Amino acid sequence: MRTKASSPEPEAREDAAVSLDGILDPDRVLCDVHASSKKHALDMLSEVLASGEQPLQKLEVFNCLVSRERLGSTAIGSAVAIPHARIDQVSDLRAAFVRFDKPVAFDAADGQPVRFLFGLLVPPGDEQMHLRMLSTIARMLSRDLFRDSLLEAPDADALYEILVNFDPSDTGDDAPDHS
Repeated sequence: MRTKASSPEPEAREDAAVSLDGILDPDRVLCDVHASSKKHALDMLSEVLASGEQPLQKLEVFNCLVSRERLGSTAIGSAVAIPHARIDQVSDLRAAFVRFDKPVAFDAADGQPVRFLFGLLVPPGDEQMHLRMLSTIARMLSRDLFRDSLLEAPDADALYEILVNFDPSDTGDDAPDHS
């Protein structure tokens, strides 16, 4: 059984990056699952996000994620998508992470299929935390070396540890040095 890592509380500053430890449950990390389409991927993500101590209606989660996708794809490029939605039934941020066994077409601007899906449910009225969390997730998953470590992780436990041990204050410029 996976257990949550313990870490300090997220920074209280408005501009501070936030830790994933408080919102990502080990049981909401899936490794090498198969999805045949974007819809299938969102359905699977909805099931994972709806599960837990305070279960939600999977169909409602799915409909919220699909409605958000209709506004524009949440695929940010580099094989990453961050589907997210506001939902009345959550009182705190809720996250899930999925690594697919094979890339899934997701309407990304760069045309690349998605290998990593980071889902986020947000309570209404918590706009600042929502934006800070999206920023942290996007910054983390935009790093080549970080994505490589996620690809190399042998199982969901290892994925969880990599995700929650990410240091949001690390500038982490892993771009090649061309000097």
